Amino acid sequence: MSKTITMWGPTSIDHFKNLHDHYLKKNSIVHVYAEPLLYLKRDNDENKWYYRMLREKELVYKPFKSYIHPEGDFKNGYGDFCSIQKGTFDYDNMNLGEVFPAILYAHHETMLTVGCVVKMSDHPDIHGKEQLALWIYYPSAENIESFDTASGHIYKD
Repeated sequence: MSKTITMWGPTSIDHFKNLHDHYLKKNSIVHVYAEPLLYLKRDNDENKWYYRMLREKELVYKPFKSYIHPEGDFKNGYGDFCSIQKGTFDYDNMNLGEVFPAILYAHHETMLTVGCVVKMSDHPDIHGKEQLALWIYYPSAENIESFDTASGHIYKD
């Protein structure tokens, strides 16, 4: 049995852009910078761009707390690691299922999308707190159902 997916726009990129616009009314924009894959040469375009962004923006990298889901643009040198611009997301006050409009930046593209706070484990962390993370959804058709499940999003015409 397959699940019916409601598209908000003619393509998956439009779908996530429209979700972004919808959630602008509820939360502030999270600025997300895709991090190049570790095995790439330091002098390639992806790394030059990323290190320039590190100098120009105040980027925060929190291991196990933010990801591009399921990965960034792999063929152009990006995996699932990302940094968040300081002041655009509060890691200390994450609420499961909360959705944020997001702008995802890479050296070759900028996309409007959404991020959702998800539960990473059924077990608490070493401090007894729920293990939550912010997943930034890479705009693709494969991610629509994953976003719907994580966010509990209900589409209304």
